[in-house]
Amino acid sequence: MNTFKGYPRADGTYGVRNLVAVISTADNSNFIARKAAQAVKGTVPLCPCFGRGEIGEDMEQHIRTMAGMGSNPNVHSAVVVSLEPVIANKIAERIRKTGKDVEVFSIDECKDTICCVEQAVRAAEKMVIRASMEERVEVSLEHLMLGVECGGSDTTSGIVSNPALGYVADKLVELGGTVIMSETTEWMGAENNLLRRAVSKQVGEKITKAVQWYEDYIQSIGVDLNGFNPAPDNIRGGLSTIEEKALGSIKKGGSKTIEDVLSYARRPQGNGLYLMDAPTGGVENTTGLSAAGCQLILFSTGKGNPMGNPVAPTVKVTGNTRTAKTAAFNIDVDLSAVLTEELPLSRAGEELSAQLVQYANGKMTTSEVLDEVEIAVSRIGFTV
Repeated sequence: MNTFKGYPRADGTYGVRNLVAVISTADNSNFIARKAAQAVKGTVPLCPCFGRGEIGEDMEQHIRTMAGMGSNPNVHSAVVVSLEPVIANKIAERIRKTGKDVEVFSIDECKDTICCVEQAVRAAEKMVIRASMEERVEVSLEHLMLGVECGGSDTTSGIVSNPALGYVADKLVELGGTVIMSETTEWMGAENNLLRRAVSKQVGEKITKAVQWYEDYIQSIGVDLNGFNPAPDNIRGGLSTIEEKALGSIKKGGSKTIEDVLSYARRPQGNGLYLMDAPTGGVENTTGLSAAGCQLILFSTGKGNPMGNPVAPTVKVTGNTRTAKTAAFNIDVDLSAVLTEELPLSRAGEELSAQLVQYANGKMTTSEVLDEVEIAVSRIGFTV
């Protein structure tokens, strides 16, 4: 299938979900967002850590990320809540530029938390009703932006689930769609493979610079890189070296030309395959991917990782037979037949491609059903 059914947005994108987001600007108003979302079916609360006392590029990144999630095609409209209105309005203005309806409520202006929750609930209720009247339309897969991620990696990740993700990534790019692969420290030891695929010398230099920054930082604080990468759970899963882990990890990005390296939560300016310079943590990564506009995330896991993103449905894929059985309620796609029944990787890739379209058309992921979703905005500096 080369099409999916999405909700049309004013900015020309298409959502695979039709969510009303209740966005807290900072941790000192998260309880407002949670209470409002709990009261209104069809909403999702987006509650960050920090968001106050940040300065410079750190604050800009926070605003960009929160606004990016609110601007995601899967979001129909948004309610922004905060302690004070200044940052809330900055986030709201960026979301409004995509044509979405946005309302802002602050505790300062409402005078107390009860009033603020009430106003947010009233606004969200109207938005959900309007969203419920919209219908999906059939569009080509060139309108899909996919994030690829891995976590809880083991030996099966590099030989089954990551290559299957790569198969889907290549197919989507061939159809005119967009794929983003992040996790910079997961490129260490395999960056030369990525450099050969860079569209230009400048993009290659960005890849080298991104990896070098992490290597320099780790050495500057006197930490042995081998002490955490592979992580203890990766080692228990059979991964022995940084290079082995990296060579398996980058397979999830497929084999196409790398168009650019994006900074955290930045939206790509074209179609094709992109890298995102972002920390390895799964919650931080999926947050950055959803803020960049990814409507869906394929998440490869060997030993298992249940978390998902509240904005971009996160499809858990495993090639590990044991994980597929013991963590069945947290796995969406089981490709372990590649190892147990000699299923060709190409067939596994086709199966995953078909499943991807089903999730784009509305099939729910395990993390959505169980509400095992979270966000975390990456930090650059210290709180002051």
